[in-house]
Formats: sequence, structure tokens, C-alpha cells
Amino acid sequence: MKVSPYIYIGYNCNNNCIFCSEADEYMERLKVKSTGELKKEISQVRTHYDFVNFMGREPTLRKDFIELLRFAKGLGFKQVGFTTNGRLLSYKNFAKKILGIGVNQIVISLNGATPQMHDRQTQAKGSFLQTVKGIKNVIELKDKGFSLIVNLLLNKINYLELPKMINLISGLGVKEINILNAAPLSRRSRNKKIIMRMSELGQHVVNVLKDYKDNLSPKFLLVEFLPCSLLKDARKYFFPCLEKNPDKIRIPLCQNCSYESKCDGVLKGYIDLYGTDEFKL
Repeated sequence: MKVSPYIYIGYNCNNNCIFCSEADEYMERLKVKSTGELKKEISQVRTHYDFVNFMGREPTLRKDFIELLRFAKGLGFKQVGFTTNGRLLSYKNFAKKILGIGVNQIVISLNGATPQMHDRQTQAKGSFLQTVKGIKNVIELKDKGFSLIVNLLLNKINYLELPKMINLISGLGVKEINILNAAPLSRRSRNKKIIMRMSELGQHVVNVLKDYKDNLSPKFLLVEFLPCSLLKDARKYFFPCLEKNPDKIRIPLCQNCSYESKCDGVLKGYIDLYGTDEFKL
């Protein structure tokens, strides 16, 4: 099994997202790892990578979260970070404590451009205001060279808000933006009311990005959009998801694809929804 620099540590969440891929049967098959087990896993990652990212449903809710961050810093990683909904970072003292450890990358997820849309996605009233406040706190407190990435996770309900979402966070000073395609990995997300056809959503995203000049815009990456779902001139935005997922499978097209070494294939749940006809080399 390949070692991934993305370590799953969060098993609880203060959001209840309608698109959550880490819910239902996905959670049922996960074993909750102890502090000791996670330290062993972090040490193993260090033998392969010089960066590590803690993720999961909401990693900041773990009681040993600070301990795990300090342990990782002690191993000499060049980059220690985590992926979060940003809500706890809205508390400035908590944000100061995290950055004081030496964390130098934080990835925050935003799911709408307004409280109405974001909170509809998270099913947690007030989550939009906390997430935006968390982003503002990190921008205010971070040092030069710190990497703040905002994940914009798109689905059939919120994708039309993408231009407003980009304008909102770039206006706050965010320079790195990942645009994610929702993954059909749970009972709640494995349906066409949530999941869009990848090629259709990808084309919409690329059309939006045309409005941003390369020398002025934030850095954009597309995550969980297969290269074969994008037009060739849009594949420059493709970023391989380094989090390994056993539900991804190869299709015949993969054998002749130049991205074969960077792409792990297609999620079986997606094939069950839409098949593979849209994918082209």
C-alpha cells in the first residue's frame, strides 16, 4: 500500500454537509486511531515525504490535535498542515496557538458565497460566518511564506456561485484556491442531485477561470477532476489527489493516458452514476 502524506485523524465534525463523502458507510469502515498509532503513521510518512497534512471530517476537534501537530514539527517536516472547515480558527486565541506551533499550511473549505448557500450545504447555522472569520484570522496572523489554501467544493446545488466564491476569498487576500469536485463516496453523496457530470462541471469551472488573468489571479488547481474529463487546454489546472482511495479503479482508457502515473483512476461510485462515455484522451 502506498504511503500518503494526507493522514486521516478527524472522526467527528461540527458540520453535517449534504455532500459529505466522509459519512455513512465511509465512516463505518474506518478504524478510529489512537494518538500512538497516528504518531507511528506520521513517522512513516516522514520517511517518504517532507510534508504532511492532517485531514478527516474535522481534525481540529481531536483532543490530541495540538500534540500531533507538535510531534510532526519535531520530525523536521518542511511543511506541516491540516485541512479544516475553519470554524475553530474563528477563535483568535486558538488560531494564534496553532500558528505558534509552526504550522505553515492550512487548507480551509468554503461551500458557498453567502450564509444562505454555505449553511445550506453544511446544515450548520452560523458556519459561514465562522469559516470566513477563520480565513480572516489566518490571513492576519500568518507569516510570509505561509500557505493558506481555500477549497471550494462544488456540486449540483452550489456550482453557480463559483464566481462569487472566488471573488469573496480573493478579496480577502487568498492566493491559492483549489476547486474540488464532490466525490460520491457515501450514501448521502452518491446521487445525481448532488454529483454533477464531471465533464460538465469541469467545463463550467474553466469558463469561469477564463475571466481571471494569469498575472493577476490567485493560483487555481482542479482536484478530483480527471484529465480525461477536461478539454486538453484545461488540463493545465489538473492536480493529482495524493490522498489514496481504494474505491478508484482503472478503465481501459487509462492504458494509453499520459497522466496514468499521476491519476489513480475513476471512483466506482461515479461510474455507477454516469458511466465512462464522457472521458476522452
